[in-house]
Amino acid sequence: MKFLHERFEVRTKERFEVIDVTDKVKEFIYNNSVTNGLLSISVPHTTAAIAINEAERGLMEDIVTSIRSLFNPERAWKHNLVDNNAHAHLAATFIGNSRCVSVVNGTIQLGRWQRVLLIEMDGPRSRLIELTFVGE
Repeated sequence: MKFLHERFEVRTKERFEVIDVTDKVKEFIYNNSVTNGLLSISVPHTTAAIAINEAERGLMEDIVTSIRSLFNPERAWKHNLVDNNAHAHLAATFIGNSRCVSVVNGTIQLGRWQRVLLIEMDGPRSRLIELTFVGE
C-alpha cells in the first residue's frame, strides 16, 4: 500500500478566477507510478475551492458570474468588518475545498469533459494544491 502526499503552488492573477490544474494532477500520478487507489485533491485555504467540471472558457466565466451573484462581494457581510472577503469564505464553504477521485490502472477517473478546477475568490494570491494518494 502506498501513501503519497505532495503540494504544488498556483499563483492566481485575478480576484475571481477559475484555473484548470488537471495536468499537474495527472503529472503527480505519472511521476509516482500510481496504479490503483484514491486521490484526494484539496486546497488548504478558506477563500478558494476545488471543483470538477468542464474547463470551457464560457463555463468558467459563468462560474465566476454565478459566484459573484450568489455571494455578492459588495453586500454588507458581517465578516467584512474584519476582512473584506466574506463572499469568498461563504462561496468556498458551499463549493468545498476538496474532491476525492479514483485512479484505475494509472489513470484518473474523470469523465470525457471533466477537469480539476481551482476556483479563486480572493486573489490574486499564491495557492497550494495538496494531493494525497492511498493505494498501489
